[in-house]
Formats: sequence, structure tokens, C-alpha cells
Amino acid sequence: MADEEACRIMGSTASRSKSVVDLIRECNLPHTSAYRLVNEMKENGLLVIDRMVLTDDGKKYAMYRSTFSNITVTFDRGEIELEVRTNKEVADKAFRLFFSLRDEETKE
Repeated sequence: MADEEACRIMGSTASRSKSVVDLIRECNLPHTSAYRLVNEMKENGLLVIDRMVLTDDGKKYAMYRSTFSNITVTFDRGEIELEVRTNKEVADKAFRLFFSLRDEETKE
């Protein structure tokens, strides 16, 4: 999170999902940096794929959403305090997906 570009991505995806192309435009990021950061952030649980989009010509791409709506870091007298608020919509969607998959397994 000390990376300025990663912070811009988190801010941009906190309220609605964005494609990597959207992030490149909005955050003024180089293509290679944007794809690398998005993949790293996804691997570290900071971003999730909110949905997949299928274009008219049959191509698909991911729409990413931040798993957190707010992160506050406080440094006071040598102590670091981290306050994190999860993105409720993303957490609810993951919860529903988990239990829908679980229900499918029990039907089989």
C-alpha cells in the first residue's frame, strides 16, 4: 500500500468495479505497470474479480473491485495502528457465491 499507483487503483475501485483499461485511463498508469499491479493486488487479496464481461466480438475481460472501502494507517509514538473497513458489497457477493457453490455440492 506504500505504492502510489496501487493506492490510486484501490481508490478507483472502492465504489465500483473497473477493467484494467479503465484503470490505465483513470489513474494514468503505464500498461505494464497496471497489469502487474492488478495481478499482484489480486494475489494479495486487495482486489477481486467482481464480474466478467463478454464483448460483442466474443472477447472477455475482468472487472475488478477493491476488497476494502477504507484503510487508515496511524503511526503514534512508535505504534502502527491499522483500521480497515471491508467493502460490504464485495464481501456479501463472495459470501453468496461460497454458499451457492456449497449448496450445489450437497445436491450432487
